[in-house]
Amino acid sequence: MHSILRHILFLLSIFAFAQTGFAQTDSTLSSYFIIDSIHIEGNKRTKTFIIERELDFKVGDTILTKNIESRLQRTQNRLFNTSLFLETNTQLVSTDAIHKTVKVVVRERYYTYIVPIIGLADRNFNEWWVQRNHNLNRLDVGLYFLQKNMRGRNESMKIKVEFGFTKKAEFTYTIPYLTKSRKLGLIYYIGYILNKQVAYNTIENKLFYVESSAFIRERFGTGITFTYRSKFYLEHQLGATYYNNAIGDTVAQLNPTYFSEGRTKQEYISLKYSLIKDHRDIRYYPLKGTYIRFDAEQMGLGINKDISLTAFKVEISVYKPIKKRFNIAGTLKGKVSTPIQQPYFNQRGLGYDKEAVSGYEQYVIDGQKYILSKINFRFKLLDWNVPLHDFPDERFSKIPLKVFLKAYMDMGYVWDNRTTVYAQGNRHYANTYLPGGGVGFDFVTYYDFVVRVEYSVNRDLQSGVFINFKAGI
Repeated sequence: MHSILRHILFLLSIFAFAQTGFAQTDSTLSSYFIIDSIHIEGNKRTKTFIIERELDFKVGDTILTKNIESRLQRTQNRLFNTSLFLETNTQLVSTDAIHKTVKVVVRERYYTYIVPIIGLADRNFNEWWVQRNHNLNRLDVGLYFLQKNMRGRNESMKIKVEFGFTKKAEFTYTIPYLTKSRKLGLIYYIGYILNKQVAYNTIENKLFYVESSAFIRERFGTGITFTYRSKFYLEHQLGATYYNNAIGDTVAQLNPTYFSEGRTKQEYISLKYSLIKDHRDIRYYPLKGTYIRFDAEQMGLGINKDISLTAFKVEISVYKPIKKRFNIAGTLKGKVSTPIQQPYFNQRGLGYDKEAVSGYEQYVIDGQKYILSKINFRFKLLDWNVPLHDFPDERFSKIPLKVFLKAYMDMGYVWDNRTTVYAQGNRHYANTYLPGGGVGFDFVTYYDFVVRVEYSVNRDLQSGVFINFKAGI
């Protein structure tokens, strides 16, 4: 009996020790948190549900301790990427050892802008400065009205009116959330543009223009695009746009392939589908994450014979920190379109917008297919917050400025299989490798504003300083 009692006491002591050990583990070394509540501050205009849509957790969620910091950071980045806030901050506030409150603090941007437009009629700043001798007569002037975050629901309305070198009127309305599930949205666009000068052909891989005292090109477009954000980082877009374009007889005579077969009018409907998977930390200047995009577009539905053009585009970009101040960014883009003989107006190769090889900013390379790769090595030189103590608006109490020193290497290739005489001016850079690269500085500040100052060299050892106003990758 004494032996049995001794064994029972031994087992009870082990059980009591185990219970104490587990209790200590639960109270002092908990491996998880429970989100007890979420507290949001700073959203004077923005509806709370717009912010809650971007959170990586909800009340009642159980989250592993090892994952909490990364999930708080993801939430912070998602909120910033809505372009509604100047600053976002997320942190945990303890209720007890296990139960936590998530505190979300945001600082809203300005949402109403009426900005004078001083733009360029040319393809980019470098073309205007070098090829057009920075002629001030080629400036587009007007007004740009932007109302963001309408009704506090992240809706936006854009109105652009230009009355300088180009006459333009455009209206865009974006509703990101049409339904209670906050997944379905739409974008509506209508625009009308008149030009007295038109790039009618590519000669020596440069755009050549014809000008008239009267308007020689008229463009009208209107369409609607539905967006479906099924997951945080995944979005589908499906849109239909109606186009009605016209050119003067002079343009058609100089280049009968402009609208094909000497036409002076072009009317068609375009259907476009896009798949976007966006894991970038900060969209307008990413330092970490990935971006994948696929576009499929059909111009012309067989209703008339003005155009029938099918195009597929893909983009894959990767951003990776190397050390505290070093990071690397790379992108690979490609396009395939058919048929070979396309209207000059609708054909796009490299040299437009961000689809350009460094060192070839003065040139365009037309074609039905292309591939473009870019690699940037970047080092953060400065990360300042310049205080403005006497500024009355807290939204400008400080101005952030980041400066990156970078080296970059590009490679492009454009396939142009046209055999007409109007393609001869595209021959020097088409169907051949296009290496380029250089060094430069990126300046990054408020309101998604990026300035790139770059010294680039191309295949022919032509070099120069080029200025751009968008992130290169």
